[in-house]
Amino acid sequence: MADGDLYQSDIFAWSEQQTGALRELAARRDLPNALDIAHVVEEIEDVGQSELNAVRSSLRLILGHAIKCCVDHEAPSVRHWLAEIGYWQNELADRLTPAMRNRIDLDALWKRAIRQAELDLAEQDRASVDLTARLAAQSGVCPVRLDDILTDPADPAALVARLADGTP
Repeated sequence: MADGDLYQSDIFAWSEQQTGALRELAARRDLPNALDIAHVVEEIEDVGQSELNAVRSSLRLILGHAIKCCVDHEAPSVRHWLAEIGYWQNELADRLTPAMRNRIDLDALWKRAIRQAELDLAEQDRASVDLTARLAAQSGVCPVRLDDILTDPADPAALVARLADGTP
């Protein structure tokens, strides 16, 4: 695949490929001094890392809102939370690339999402329905897979149901 194609299809993989090539190039002694390879490498790494961070953020937000829907299904905000889940699922489908999949720690994002859901529910004066105890029983393991999160953004309630069921 040509570099331009990889840039379009998987910017994260492209950034890793380009930084590797530039580091090899930096080892050469016949390059002009004006070429600031170290900073160029940092900038290209930042492009890939920024995309990966956006994907991680979408995942954490999806999980956090799904948790809130699950534990406080009577909340006035449920429809809003479901709409946001669908929005972030669409964003995730657009941004997630194959090279990012092995860099996503869904269990770590799950733990952060639980904590954020607790804070959000407390801020809204909504009882968390013993959120910590219910979710801690899962040993910090996210009960849904990445592919479950990507499935059918038109029906975010399906993700909430999978989460409530606890079986991926």
